[in-house]
Amino acid sequence: MKTNFKMTAIAASVLLTVTGCSVSDSSNGDLADKDQQIEKLNQELQEKNNALAALNATPGATDQASVLNSLIPPNAELGHCYAKVLVPAQYRTDPVQRLIKEAQSEIEITPATYKVVEKKVTIRQASSKLIPVPATYKAVTENIMVEPEKVELVPVPAVYKTVTESVMVEPEKTELVAVPAVYKTVTESVMVEPEKTELVAVPATYKTVSESIMVEPEKIELVTVPATYKMQSEQVLVSPAHTEWKKGRGEIEKVDHATGEILCLVEVPAVYKTVTTKVLDQDAYTKEVKTPAVYKTVKTRVLDTAPSSKEVKTPAIYDTVTKQELVTAATTKQVVTPAIYETVTKQELVTPATTKQVVTPAVYELVTSNVLDTPATTEEVKIPAICKMVKTRELDQPAKETKISIPAVYETYDTSVKTAEPYLKWQEILCETNTTEDVVSKLQLALQKENYDISLIDGVYGAETKAAVNAYQEDQNLNKGALTLETLEKLGVQ
Repeated sequence: MKTNFKMTAIAASVLLTVTGCSVSDSSNGDLADKDQQIEKLNQELQEKNNALAALNATPGATDQASVLNSLIPPNAELGHCYAKVLVPAQYRTDPVQRLIKEAQSEIEITPATYKVVEKKVTIRQASSKLIPVPATYKAVTENIMVEPEKVELVPVPAVYKTVTESVMVEPEKTELVAVPAVYKTVTESVMVEPEKTELVAVPATYKTVSESIMVEPEKIELVTVPATYKMQSEQVLVSPAHTEWKKGRGEIEKVDHATGEILCLVEVPAVYKTVTTKVLDQDAYTKEVKTPAVYKTVKTRVLDTAPSSKEVKTPAIYDTVTKQELVTAATTKQVVTPAIYETVTKQELVTPATTKQVVTPAVYELVTSNVLDTPATTEEVKIPAICKMVKTRELDQPAKETKISIPAVYETYDTSVKTAEPYLKWQEILCETNTTEDVVSKLQLALQKENYDISLIDGVYGAETKAAVNAYQEDQNLNKGALTLETLEKLGVQ
């Protein structure tokens, strides 16, 4: 029954406090807004009642509630000052990971490699030409008949023997008189060299042609187009929404008329900060870039007309030779000599006169002439191609791409999570009864060393010193609302 009474009193006090704050904050509002606020505050009151019930259910909750509702500090000692101070809410620091950079993938391009090779480029193509091989002649010596063989009849006189008798001294005799052959001088052309036909080589004709030779082949390179990013803003919770007790401003906001404490339960909204992160907009990719082939203009000699041969006739060579040509052949004629008679020693015919043929051999003259041994021909001679070594770049290994996964990048930051709500408790403080100027001077000096705004060490606990104490208690998460001995011990003041 006593516990229910206390809870009712606390609820009434909270409702009174909240109502006081509401009246003060919305004095210019209309009635509909007030009804909504009252309903909302009733809901918050219900939540506070539930929280108080849960607090009472935990170990030590009854002691906190008794301290909160007691009008005098428990276990107080004479000569000491006590005050209800606000024990700040308890927080724990939890690490939270925030995505800084999303996981992405990069494409690593291994460029194509090329090697320099030497290639043989034909400047002039292989061809052939016909070289005339002249005819060969051999010297032939031959007997050319200058005078033909002739047969002459030479009279052979009769052979007589001397016989002495009166008889015919000389008988009638018939003599065959040789009539010599009649010749005429004839001039004749004798062929010294026969007519010959020579094959004369007609050389090939060439023309200069400009030709484009590929020095570097067309190549395709993979070019990386980097990923694009965009800035994305997000709200990150710095401190969650919570409620705080703040000092009231008038009699209507008093919690307890006996103690004079004026407190107001104020809802502190959550605090967020805007964090801008770089987010992947478009993945990196590759695109093909074609580099055209490089050509070089080379002038080459190209066969225009093929080599050939043509026949050139060389007329026969004649030499004029004079020779004797038979007109009438040699003959004989009979000449009759009548017989002579006397008494004499006569010659008696032993063998009658006759004729004999005397053959006069033909007259030959040695004439040396050139006779065709091998006819003129042509010989095909191969003209090798003229080549030039040209250095050119040739693809050794093609370009390739490797996809590399880059993990997401997270940032770990600490966030405060409330583990206990703030509450009021009695605590020993430094007041006018138990303080001296020396203690206040030590307090001011300690605060000044901690870089708090203390302009003068005068031993007076004024507004400047009080503001510095409040700031120190806030920074060190100490109980606040008065100058507690805990604060002095933290500053090292005795």
